[in-house]
Amino acid sequence: VKIGPYNTDASMTLEQLTGSDWGDPATAPTEMVETAIRSGKKPLKDLYPEEIRLLISQGMGFPFILDLVWPILQRDPLHTFDLFEGDVLASLIKSPDEIWDKRPEYRAELDRMKATALKAPDYMNDMFRETLGLT
Repeated sequence: VKIGPYNTDASMTLEQLTGSDWGDPATAPTEMVETAIRSGKKPLKDLYPEEIRLLISQGMGFPFILDLVWPILQRDPLHTFDLFEGDVLASLIKSPDEIWDKRPEYRAELDRMKATALKAPDYMNDMFRETLGLT
């Protein structure tokens, strides 16, 4: 299964796509790191929303994780990936600029998504606004 304009193979793991060994989850120092490592060993198409959110918030799996979430965010910028409405979009807005280096067209669309999310009723985007310090 190919996803995104870069035809990322969603049957591959982030380890395979990034070409790096993410380590042994059994030796992870924290549960969060263990979850991230386990997630990196799963095919993209099998990742759960909470795993996707965790990877993005920890800056892991780029740029391939963007190919997975972008179609979802294009349809609904406030889509929840387990925490609150707009959780992943907020993480992407706060992410370092280098995550966009290999996907500049996504970065170009980020401001539009943010504006769309901010136009939603307050009860839908209150946590999104708070996370971005806009309350």
